[in-house]
Amino acid sequence: MKKIFVYILTFTVSLSAYAGNGDEKESSDHNGPMKIRKRAARPDIPGTFLIDIGWNLLQSEPSTLELSLMGSRTLNMYYYYDMPIGNSNFVFMPGIGVGLNRFKFDNDVTLVHAQDTDGNDVVAVSDLSTGLAGADIKKSMLIANYIDIPIEFRFYANPDDKKRSFNVSVGGRAGIRFSSHTKLKYELDGENVKTKNKRDFGLNRFRYGLTGRIGIGGFNLFYYHSLSEMFDGGPFGTENTSNITVGLSFTGF
Repeated sequence: MKKIFVYILTFTVSLSAYAGNGDEKESSDHNGPMKIRKRAARPDIPGTFLIDIGWNLLQSEPSTLELSLMGSRTLNMYYYYDMPIGNSNFVFMPGIGVGLNRFKFDNDVTLVHAQDTDGNDVVAVSDLSTGLAGADIKKSMLIANYIDIPIEFRFYANPDDKKRSFNVSVGGRAGIRFSSHTKLKYELDGENVKTKNKRDFGLNRFRYGLTGRIGIGGFNLFYYHSLSEMFDGGPFGTENTSNITVGLSFTGF
C-alpha cells in the first residue's frame, strides 16, 4: 500500500513540477540584456484522477467481527477517462485503479487458517485473549487490496466550468483482489511485537457494487454499497456479510 501511494504521489508531484517549469528567453533594452521568464502552460491531461478516503462498515457480520469505525479505512486511487455525452450535461466515465481496504477488529480477535476434524483447511476466528494470553493487544486488522474497474455517469450543472460546478454521479465498480493479509500489533512481556500473515482468509477473489457521489467541483461525498459477499462460502457465519464505505473524494486533475 505504501509503495503504491509513493508512486502516485511521485507522479502527481512530477506533473506539478512540469506545469511550473518555464522557458526563458533574452531580450535587451537600454540597460542591457534582460531575461524574461515565460511560464509554460499547464499540461492538459485528459480525464480525471480521483482519490477516495473512506470508512468501512460491515453488514450482516457475525458478532465476533465487529469493526472499529475509525480504524477501518479505505483509500481508492482511480483514473477516469471523461467521455461527454453529446452536448448534454452528462459525462460517461470508465476508469481503472486500486482500492486499498483496512478492517480493524473491535474485539481482540484475528482470522487464521486452521484444520477441522477431517483435516480440511478452514478459516476461523481466533480469540487472542486465549491464543496470546497475557498480551496487550494494540491492533488487529484484516487488509484486502483490489484492482478495480469503476464506471460512472456524472451530471454537471455547469459543464462549461466543471471545476466549480455542482455535480452528481452514479455508477458501479468491479474488482479483483491482488493481495490480502492480517496485521497484528501487541505487547508481551515488555516487548512490542508486529506480525503480518499473508493469506486469503476466505475472502472472495472478486467484488462488485454500486457507487454514488455528490459535490461541487473536485470535492465530493461518496458512498459505495457492495453487492457481493465479502467471504467465499460464508466461513464462521459470514454467509451474507458485505461492506459499505462512506467518505470524501478529491480530484487531482
